[in-house]
Amino acid sequence: MNRIESLLAKLCISIVSVVICLLVVELAARFYLWHIASEKDFRVLASINQIKDRYGNDLLISRLDHRNLSWSPHHYLGYYPTPNFRRGENKHNSLGFRGDEISVTKPEHTYRIVTVGGSTTYSIDVLNYQHSYPYLLGEYLQASGYKDVEVINAGVAAHTSFHNLMNLEFRVLPLDPDLIIIYQGFNDIHTRFVYPNSLYSGDNSGYEAQYVSDVVMPQIVEYSTALRILGIRAGFTESHAALDWHHRGRASNNYAKLFQQQVDRGIYPSDIFEQVSAMDMLENNPPVHFERNVQNMLAIAERHDIDVLLVTVVLIDDFHQRTGSKMNTGFSSEEFQYAMAQHNDVTRKVATTPDSTLLDLAEIFPDEPALFSDGLHTGLEGNRIRAQLVGDFVIREFLST
Repeated sequence: MNRIESLLAKLCISIVSVVICLLVVELAARFYLWHIASEKDFRVLASINQIKDRYGNDLLISRLDHRNLSWSPHHYLGYYPTPNFRRGENKHNSLGFRGDEISVTKPEHTYRIVTVGGSTTYSIDVLNYQHSYPYLLGEYLQASGYKDVEVINAGVAAHTSFHNLMNLEFRVLPLDPDLIIIYQGFNDIHTRFVYPNSLYSGDNSGYEAQYVSDVVMPQIVEYSTALRILGIRAGFTESHAALDWHHRGRASNNYAKLFQQQVDRGIYPSDIFEQVSAMDMLENNPPVHFERNVQNMLAIAERHDIDVLLVTVVLIDDFHQRTGSKMNTGFSSEEFQYAMAQHNDVTRKVATTPDSTLLDLAEIFPDEPALFSDGLHTGLEGNRIRAQLVGDFVIREFLST
């Protein structure tokens, strides 16, 4: 065997060895995903096709088993909680609200409260719907002697004030509520990371891309379970079960997710942020649209003779330093804290009008990291305290008068 033949033989052996190693890694990743990973990890790490294979196509809705993914497309809102969703101790009713079944027509002598907001209202960090803040609020009010009070959870994860305005108009008003509790502002921070600022507009097109209804597998490399798991764990790609894959897209000039990823990975500022800082984006895109959306919600409620309680958002500024948590460290960033303070100030300002009442929860909620999962979302005990603080205020300002 001459020298060239020897080199080719070694090259072939090396290539075969690499291929075998890759196959072993891929098979090991698939074995982990199917036989070792928890259900929660499976839904995060599996491809959309693997999700379909596990849960079957008998529940398929519009080419995707939305009932296994918690969220379904909505023609106005982009997405909303899947009606009749069930998984473990969590459930949505037939109207797409988290919790027990309700009637659209308000029962006689019932005082109906509807809570509006994003994941902090939906209470996404508790798996049992009975541990959510709105459910606990209803329990607290009834235990306080107000047996005819009904609380409905109209929170939707990641919804902004743009979505909440539409949610109020199309899904909440038909319920004929007596009181609406609005807890919002954090998700609107993301809508302001737009550059150039000329694209920051009142229709939210600088943040949210046009709705796409079809669901397809992503780029070819994500068919590899090993590469997909590595990409998701490293923050280079999104889970196929994430809302962004299916029900909404981000505008190309919105950099909120990139900012948070860079902060989480400790590489901020990079890319676009070397040209313009995240703080500059926020300063050049003030919360004027958030303020207008809140004002419009108040106007709609007033027109329908509905009371409104505006609640400021709690965000612990040093959560990650105090807990050592590495998840969502962007929440503790100077930029998020700055923007959240602005949004709470807007809420306080708007609440000075005769059409609303303010509960400044950000000022009175206990500064205890143990009540939170990430400095923003509360767990069971945090939800209990929040339900009691809101409940006492509702009793004093609305139920005792």
